[in-house]
Amino acid sequence: MPIETIETGLFEGLQLTELINRAQDRLKQKRGNFDRYPKDSIINALNDGQIEATKRLRCLHGMSIIVLKNGYNQYKPPHDYLLSKNAFFYQSATSYWQLKITTREWLDRFKSGWRTTSGDPLYMFPGDNYGNMRKLGFYPRPKTDGTSYITGADSGVVVSDNAAATTGNVTGQNGTAHATVCTDSDGRTLADHGVAVGMVAVNVDTDESGQISAVSGSTFTISATDFPSGWSVGDNFNVLAGEYGTIVKWDGEDQVIYNAEIGGTIDVRTIVNNVYLEYVRRPLLLKYNEQYPEIAPDLHQYLPDYVPFALKRNSPKGSTDAMEATIAFQAFETGLKTHIQPDNKTTDCCTRFSL
Repeated sequence: MPIETIETGLFEGLQLTELINRAQDRLKQKRGNFDRYPKDSIINALNDGQIEATKRLRCLHGMSIIVLKNGYNQYKPPHDYLLSKNAFFYQSATSYWQLKITTREWLDRFKSGWRTTSGDPLYMFPGDNYGNMRKLGFYPRPKTDGTSYITGADSGVVVSDNAAATTGNVTGQNGTAHATVCTDSDGRTLADHGVAVGMVAVNVDTDESGQISAVSGSTFTISATDFPSGWSVGDNFNVLAGEYGTIVKWDGEDQVIYNAEIGGTIDVRTIVNNVYLEYVRRPLLLKYNEQYPEIAPDLHQYLPDYVPFALKRNSPKGSTDAMEATIAFQAFETGLKTHIQPDNKTTDCCTRFSL
């Protein structure tokens, strides 16, 4: 039998299929019937609810390496960026300091000449616009190019050009013996479950792991160098997709950091002359049936309440649909309020600014 859970007794929350079913209950629409409210509209509303919950509670955190460039003091934020938490400049692999978060108005007032001052960054501030996002600014402007993390990643960390697409790890069982190719015994199309090139896969039975080099249908491939034992029939696999970070390059697209070990991103240190950014991030969009929302499992139960609000809020004033939209939104808000601390602070009370 394939593995169904990563840890026994761990509540992982509600998968997209169950969230859709509960949303249809809220809409008073028969499960599986999408005549009035299409499935895509329900999924979009669930995603909107997850983003709204994340913004209100600031409950979803991520990390990014901002690769600095000599002479440049503004950089685009990570693609999933919402709010800053903390930023650290690494002078060496074992020496770093926390940057003070400020504004350009403060720098104009107290740091005369800051716009042309070079050195190791001490402050971070909201920069100019990059498309529809605000850039991250650093003062003093860096005087040295940051080291390339791609060529010297920390042990247990790998880099990929493919963005994360699913929440949590993808598990299953190998059905065909092979030296390098693992075949899902259930015949699932693994890309439809979020498995992507660049992620790390673990053979649970042999404790060997390696980076996925190809995904096709129900199979993925890993180099024989990483898997000297190969894949035997019945071997359980675990694709580690649940924890990731980003690398932001000043002149290119973001890259993704995946881990071969749980908790690996917190130990990222090979980033000399770069900035380690901790931030509140936008959740991954729900699109796979077996996918879990990225927000905490205890919050999943409130997402279906957001659906009637999103789909019925523009109904004529005084209509039954309009009243149901109001009631649903009140239920959603009430659920979120149970996760706000008694001192009226959200679940994250760190210093932050909005970009």
